[in-house]
Amino acid sequence: MKQPPDASISIERAITRIGPQGRREVMDVLLREERYELFCNGNCVAELHCMPSLLRELAVGRLRTLGLLHEISALRALSIDEQNRVIEASVAEFSATAVNSPSDVRLAAAQVHALQLAFNERCDLFRATGAAHSCALATPEGLLLFCEDIARHNALDKVIGAMLLQGLSPDGKILIFSGRLASDMLSKVVACGVRLLIAPGAPSLTSVEMAEAHGITLLGFVRRDNINIYTCPQRIC
Repeated sequence: MKQPPDASISIERAITRIGPQGRREVMDVLLREERYELFCNGNCVAELHCMPSLLRELAVGRLRTLGLLHEISALRALSIDEQNRVIEASVAEFSATAVNSPSDVRLAAAQVHALQLAFNERCDLFRATGAAHSCALATPEGLLLFCEDIARHNALDKVIGAMLLQGLSPDGKILIFSGRLASDMLSKVVACGVRLLIAPGAPSLTSVEMAEAHGITLLGFVRRDNINIYTCPQRIC
């Protein structure tokens, strides 16, 4: 039997359910959602409505996708005040340096399906609550990082933050998502440098155009018997 989600991120609550067995009282699992203010160099730069987990990764990832933290060595300090729901970061001024293009990545269709299956098997929090989004960083061989949150953009920011904190390069990496791919998600992917995205849902037109403009391979409707390749199909064989 699967264990219930950690009490720090969820709570059981009595609800009324109407179904084939009629009207009855049952216990349901609800995810906790907290509001944190993120400060960078004394300025409030974001309000984070998130699960209270992996907050350091979330803050670092959000700073990166906001363009405020370009490399982890620029992070001077980061503190989390749980009582007042405040995260404070001190970041050194950015100085432009030459950035090499990440090395390419290619996948066979069978590898795409294998990664999607491995990802789905990790989504226990979604199965328990129906309220969690998931995001993973992978190589063609398997998953490297897996993060969850009540908001899909938070889950991606957590993965990006974990990448920075662990010193992982975007070279040869893949991002896997639990839902659709809209332009707000693509802008974060552009910031982190990964070139291949896998999702079971649909992309928006703007996200497809953005992926094409940045040379990103975008895969949607990835199911057991289907892969839609929207951009840069040469990476999938």
